[in-house]
Amino acid sequence: MSNNQQVTRGGIAQQSGLETFSSIINYTGEFINWGSAFSYGTQLDSDTDYATTAANPLTDALINSPAAVINQWYRYHTSGSPYNNTSAPTSDKGHFVFGGNYSGGLDSYSGMYQKMILTVGKKYRVNIENSIDAGIGTLYIKTYTPSDNDFIETSSSSIVFPISSSDDSIVSSEFTATTANDIIVIYFTTTETESSVVLIVGLTIQEEQEYLVPLYAQDIYGNDHKVLRLNAGNTISDD
Repeated sequence: MSNNQQVTRGGIAQQSGLETFSSIINYTGEFINWGSAFSYGTQLDSDTDYATTAANPLTDALINSPAAVINQWYRYHTSGSPYNNTSAPTSDKGHFVFGGNYSGGLDSYSGMYQKMILTVGKKYRVNIENSIDAGIGTLYIKTYTPSDNDFIETSSSSIVFPISSSDDSIVSSEFTATTANDIIVIYFTTTETESSVVLIVGLTIQEEQEYLVPLYAQDIYGNDHKVLRLNAGNTISDD
């Protein structure tokens, strides 16, 4: 049998690198702690809460009320001008509860955040499970990374309320970890002239995993075989 042929007459690869592969993306693991509001009970009501009137209330909270403990929830809320006063998120009856109000041309912000344990450069998917809700406003899901005594936004997505049965029950977004301890932030704001409350059931964060599997095909007799590459100009051997 000639050894300089790539593939035998029987379809056996004689050289490495002839196989063709298909990429399969899967999401595994869990990288948020206490993402289930049902499991967390009313504990969020007691978690650290930071009141702010800073120009950027979110980054002010990350800087001045840092998520010092990894995988623990922290909260913040606007407490006055140039914003409206509102309460920090709470948890009750299987929901994370976000409230806000808008009046006199002033809006409000309330949110919760957590420092995670991640792998730098890896992609992650965030899934937010909604609750059918007549509240009005926008829930933002963002990730931040520290930079020179400040925080930089690295991803952003949002959910517009109200939510009905015709909407998606789960809203997904993705981000790539910039550091091993990026921070996930979920916050709510509204343009409703009266107080508005929205609910979510919880969230999960999973890591993207890519797997390569060989491609297979069937011949005319129904037999499975690997799909191989064959460079032009080469011939099969006569075994």
